[in-house]
Amino acid sequence: MKIGICGAQSTGKTTLLNSLHEREELNGYEYCVESTREIQRLGLNINEKGDDITQKMIMQHHVFNLSMYDDMIADRTVYDCMVYTDYLYHRNQVSEEMYQLIVKIFERFHTSYDIIFYIKPEFDIVEDGVRSDNRSFRDEIDYRFQQLLRDVPPNKIFILSGTVDERVQQLLSKLTTGI
Repeated sequence: MKIGICGAQSTGKTTLLNSLHEREELNGYEYCVESTREIQRLGLNINEKGDDITQKMIMQHHVFNLSMYDDMIADRTVYDCMVYTDYLYHRNQVSEEMYQLIVKIFERFHTSYDIIFYIKPEFDIVEDGVRSDNRSFRDEIDYRFQQLLRDVPPNKIFILSGTVDERVQQLLSKLTTGI
C-alpha cells in the first residue's frame, strides 16, 4: 500500500512519520522522508525561494519512491510538489516549461497513492533553520492544498488533527478499517 502524508510546512508530517516508524502494525513499510533538507544541503533554493531545479529534484524524489516501493509511507507527496510548484510559478520563479512538466508528472502519478492523509496547520511554526517560518506563506500553501485536494475521491483522502498520538491513532484506524 502506498500511503502519502501531505500538507504545508510545519504541520507535523515528519514527526508523524517518525512516530509511525515505531509501530509494529506497519512493519515492512518503507519510510520515505522528504528531500528538501538534502536539497538545501546541496546549496539549492527551497521554500518560497524555490526554482526550476528545486522543483524538478523534489518531484523526481517522489516519483522514485512511488516507483520503487510497493509498501511505503511518505511524509511528502507529488501533491506537495504540485502545490509548491504552482505557488512558485505564479510568482515567476518557475518557468512555464517546468510548470508544465510538473503538471504532467503530477497527473501521471497522483493516483498512485492508495490513501492520502492531509494535515492542516494547527500549531505555530517551529523554526528549524530549514522550513520557512513565514506564516502568510504557509497559509497560502495550505489554501492551495485545500483547492487541489478537493478533487481527490473522498474514500482516498483523510484529514488528521490533534496531537501526534491522536494522529497516529487516526491513521492506524483508517488503515485497519479499510480504505
